[in-house]
Amino acid sequence: MENLKKWVETSLKSGYDYEVYLERTEKLLVETSNEQPENLSKSKEVGLGIRVIKDFKQGFAYTTEISQESVIKCVKRAMESSELTPEDKGFVLNKNPFRGELKAIYDSEGTTISVEDRIEMLINLERLTKKLDKRVVGSRKSSLKELKVEVYCLNSYGLEYSYRTTYFSCFTSALAVENGEEAISYEYRAGRFIKDIDFEEMAKDVAFKATAQLKASSYETKVLPVVFFRDSATLLLEAFSSMFLGDSLTKNKTMLKGKENTPVGSPLLTIIDDGMLEHGLGSLELDAEGIPSRKNVVVERGVFKGFLHSLYTAVKCNAEPTGNSVRHSFKSLPTSGIRNLYIEKGPYSLDDLLSMYDETFLVLDLMGLHTVDPISGDFSLGASGIILKRGNKEKAVKGVVIGGNVKDLWEKLVGVGKDLRMYGHVGSPSILIEGITVGS
Repeated sequence: MENLKKWVETSLKSGYDYEVYLERTEKLLVETSNEQPENLSKSKEVGLGIRVIKDFKQGFAYTTEISQESVIKCVKRAMESSELTPEDKGFVLNKNPFRGELKAIYDSEGTTISVEDRIEMLINLERLTKKLDKRVVGSRKSSLKELKVEVYCLNSYGLEYSYRTTYFSCFTSALAVENGEEAISYEYRAGRFIKDIDFEEMAKDVAFKATAQLKASSYETKVLPVVFFRDSATLLLEAFSSMFLGDSLTKNKTMLKGKENTPVGSPLLTIIDDGMLEHGLGSLELDAEGIPSRKNVVVERGVFKGFLHSLYTAVKCNAEPTGNSVRHSFKSLPTSGIRNLYIEKGPYSLDDLLSMYDETFLVLDLMGLHTVDPISGDFSLGASGIILKRGNKEKAVKGVVIGGNVKDLWEKLVGVGKDLRMYGHVGSPSILIEGITVGS
C-alpha cells in the first residue's frame, strides 16, 4: 500500500484530495441439475478505483492493472474527468483518520470444502427436496457460489483500512408434477459463512411452494386478507427499498420526502437497517467511505424515522451520515445503499396468521417487481399462491393481480410473523395485510 500511496501522490497535481479503493475478488461457482454436475467456473479479478476532488469537483477512473504506470495513468484520467464535472458541495472525503485492519468475517473452514463436496451438497439438497414430497420430480438448477474478497482503502486525510471477507449464496429450484400439471418454485439463501445457509429449510420451503401451487386456477376479483410468505414479503420490501436512501431523497425519487417523524404504517411495522448484524451479508465495522457502521431504525412502530445516508447525501441534506455508503465494485463510486434491511419479527407463527380470518390469500410468488414505483408507492403485481378457508387450503391460484399503494399496505398490517429470514441483504417474516384487492 505504501507504493500505491506514493504512486498516487507523486502523480497528483497540487490541491487535489484523493481516495484509493483496491479490491481483489475470487469467485467459485458450482451448478447441478437433476442430481448431476452441470457447470463449474472459477474467476479472479483485481482492480483499483481512484477518486479525486478539487474545489468541490470530482473525478473518477479505474484500472485492472496494478502497476506504477497504470496507476499514474488512472490518476491523470481521474483529474481530467474532474475538470469536466460541475461543482458540487457534496463532493467531500471522510476526514476521520482511522487506520487499521477491520475484523475479518471470513469462513476459513468453508473455503476449504472441495469442489466434489460442494457438488454433493447440492445433489443432497435436490434429493432431500424430492424426498419431502413424491410430487417433486426434479430440479432445473441448483447452485452454490463462493466469493472471497479483499479490500484496501485509503484517502489523503489519513484514512486507511483493509479487510478480507467471504460470501456464500445458494439457489435451488423444485419441479412438482401431478396428473400432468407442473409447478416450479425457487429458493435462495446467502451468508458470510457456509454454515449460515440452512439447506434443510431451503428444501422444505421450495418443496412446499412448488407442491402448493399444483392445480392452480384463476380467481374472482375481491378484497380479502393477504399473507405474504416471508420470501415474498422480502421481495416486496426490497423492491421499495430505494425509497429509504439518501440518493433517492436528493433526486426527489421517494414518496417519503418530508415525512420524517410522521406515521407511514401500522404500529406493528418496524423496519431496520443494521450494518452490524451478526454474519449479515452487508455487515462490516465501517461503510465504504470509512464511516462507522450502526443500526438504523428506518420505520419505528409505523413512524418513518429518517433516510439512510452516505457521506455525499448527508452533506447535501444537512444530515449525519448513517454508515450507509456502499460500493458495488472498484468500478463504481460510493453511493447510499442498504446494508442489512429487514422487517422486525413479531409474535405469530405462519399458521396463526393464516387462521386469523375466515378466508385468506397466501402469496407464494410475485411477478413484475421491477415495475413498482418508489416515488408514488404504487404497485400492481402478478401473484400466485393458496386460498385458505379458516386456515385450511381451499385451492391454489395463479395469474391473479394484487395492487395498491405500499403506504396503504403498511397501514393495513395486522399481523407479523416470527419467521424472520434474511435473503441476501434484505429479510422479512411473513406478514398479514387486512385487505388487498385480488383479481384476474
